[in-house]
Amino acid sequence: MTQDSKTAAADLGTLHEFHGVQPVLPVSDAARAARYFCDVLGFELDFIAGEPPSYARVKKGDRSYGDPVYIRLWQCGRREAQAWRGEIVIHVGQDVDGLHAAYVKRGVSVIEPPMSQPWGLREFAIREPDGHVLRFCGYL
Repeated sequence: MTQDSKTAAADLGTLHEFHGVQPVLPVSDAARAARYFCDVLGFELDFIAGEPPSYARVKKGDRSYGDPVYIRLWQCGRREAQAWRGEIVIHVGQDVDGLHAAYVKRGVSVIEPPMSQPWGLREFAIREPDGHVLRFCGYL
């Protein structure tokens, strides 16, 4: 790739104002996954589609303290959770340890307790029922 083509590719992100990522998680039951994200993890249901439901989006935030977090939940027919399928990092603006404590009280599967990392973040990781890892972190 030439320098000109690298610059042109980089400029597309600026030109088109790339501004967010919405990961899509394959889940065994979209309605159940949406309830878990809302009732246990503190997200809000943004939409749920299909009859019966097969696709949903949950969100948290309203731009008052940063961009909202959106996660799409796609029902793909898998019933068993896998040990590790990928990871999503969610930045938290306030009290990572308090969030961890709240999740522990709700019975969330914590796979890594809060730790201060050398790269300047305090973080912990959970596994949701379909096997996805969500890492919550905040600046030290």
